Amino acid sequence: MADYMTLKVLRVFLASPGDLSEERRAAKRAVDELDHTMAREFGWRIELCGWEDTLPGAGRPQELINRDVEACHLFVGLLWRRWGSPTGKFSSGFEEEFEFARARRSKTAEPEIWLCFKEVEAEQSKDPGEHLSSVLAFKEERIHEKDVMF
Repeated sequence: MADYMTLKVLRVFLASPGDLSEERRAAKRAVDELDHTMAREFGWRIELCGWEDTLPGAGRPQELINRDVEACHLFVGLLWRRWGSPTGKFSSGFEEEFEFARARRSKTAEPEIWLCFKEVEAEQSKDPGEHLSSVLAFKEERIHEKDVMF
């Protein structure tokens, strides 16, 4: 097993609105298991964090969350039916986190960006409502811009 003093750290930021809470818990369990088994044998430690892990403090809440996005090596965005809540600067926390990560990547080549879209029932796509419409528009924009493979 690798010496704990020489472990490399992979910081992962998990961005998603609240409708994927079960997937967020599953991601935490998977990372914990991977971190405690294989990762350390290869000299790595994996830290997974998201908005719920951000410490309280003074300032605009999303700016506090963005500090964690600033520190990550890998940005993982998960979307399904909800877009999220406005931040005062963007239409949702997810959008602000994604744009923050994308802007940082264009300057520094980090973080790596992964996006995942949970399948939406065909019936719901017929009358998507405001949140799902925003998710679908975001997905179409990624397809059009060809900036992130998902």
